[in-house]
Order: sequence, then structure tokens, then C-alpha cells
Amino acid sequence: MMAATYGMEFVEEPPAPMRAATTERKVRPLRVVPQPSAWVAPDSRRGHGTYAKYTVELCRCEPCRKAKRDYERARQRAISRPDQVWVPYVPAGTARRHVRELAAAGVGLKQVAKVSGLPHGLLSKLIYGDPARRLAPSRRIRRETHGRIMAVRPSDFAGGARLDAGRTWQLLEELLAAGYTRTWIASKLAGHPTPALQLSRRSVSGRNARAVAELHVEFIAVPPPARRSRWTS
Repeated sequence: MMAATYGMEFVEEPPAPMRAATTERKVRPLRVVPQPSAWVAPDSRRGHGTYAKYTVELCRCEPCRKAKRDYERARQRAISRPDQVWVPYVPAGTARRHVRELAAAGVGLKQVAKVSGLPHGLLSKLIYGDPARRLAPSRRIRRETHGRIMAVRPSDFAGGARLDAGRTWQLLEELLAAGYTRTWIASKLAGHPTPALQLSRRSVSGRNARAVAELHVEFIAVPPPARRSRWTS
């Protein structure tokens, strides 16, 4: 019995195609939630009608949109005109010195913020910096901010502030020298008849200092009223 013979034929097959090596990582695009065109940002330390409210908080109320348009219009005008330079920021040194002079005159940081309409935090960074983040005081500020700070005057002190009484008593002495009596001055300041002028010689409230200053402006050039006596009816 003959053994069966089996023939085997080897055929070279082409290798399977290899994947192209890549080092690029697939990055998912960020999902951007579109804001409605009339979206109004909630109230915060940034007031409406400002460029910062529009750009930082994406507020699209009409006052903020107008502020954005005004900003861009002023920017384009300054860039296109040869006689203007677009300088949105100015050095902060002058405004910082002015705030310190106001503080010496009795106008504190909170009162400056109230009168100027600027955030208290902005003024605090102007003077003290940001110690928590180890940041020095601001080196530059916006031109509009500079103008608002410089518009605050020493006479804008708060009613409850304590001020040196020297200037107030100087005005009172001028009224007394012009013929006005202490009783008349006290009654005018109090708003009702009162027999005594009770003001300290060392310090006075901002409210009384302002009242005396206004009284001086109104009556210093006016003849005083005739004094009454027991012989006149």
C-alpha cells in the first residue's frame, strides 16, 4: 500500500496595512452657549453703561451697548486722526496723590467712591494694591477713571466726617465781625431758634462745616438784621 502524498504550496500574502502613527490628540471643541442679543448681566460692582460691563460680563443691555459703541467710536477716531493719539491709560501717580490729599482733608476712600461713582475696590488697589495676591498699587488707570478721581474736591467730605475746626471758626469770626450775633448764627444752623452756638474749637462734623460755609457765602456781604432790645417792640 502506497502512502498518500500531499502537496503544499506557500503563497506570500501582502501584509495588512498598518495604521499611520499620529501624535495629534483629538481636542473636543468647547461648547459655547450663545448669549441672547438682549441678555442683561446681573448687578455687580461694575455698573451698567460701562465698557467693562460689556466686555467682561457680556452684558448686552442698551446702556452697555452704547458704552461699547462710544468706546469704539472714540478709539477709531483717535487712530484715524493725525492730531490725536489713542492712549486709553494714563499714569496713576497724579490720581493717587490726589486721593491721599483728599484723605488728609477728611474725604475718605468710601466718600471718594460715592462721589466719583467708582468701585471702592478700584480705589483700594490704586492706593494699597492687592496684598492677598501680592500686587503693588496700580501703575496706570483709564483716562476716564483719572478724570472722575480728579473731579472730587476737598469740600465733598461726608456729613459725619470729623474735620479740623480752624477754617470753620475763621468763617464764624468773620460773620461775628460783620455784625451777626451768636444767637442768630446758632438759630440759622439749627433751623430753629436756639440761644447758644455750640461748636467745638477743635473739630466739627462735616455737616456743620458745610452749613457754616454756606451761611458765610450767603450772608457775609449782606447787612445783619437790626438787633432787638427791650425798648423796641
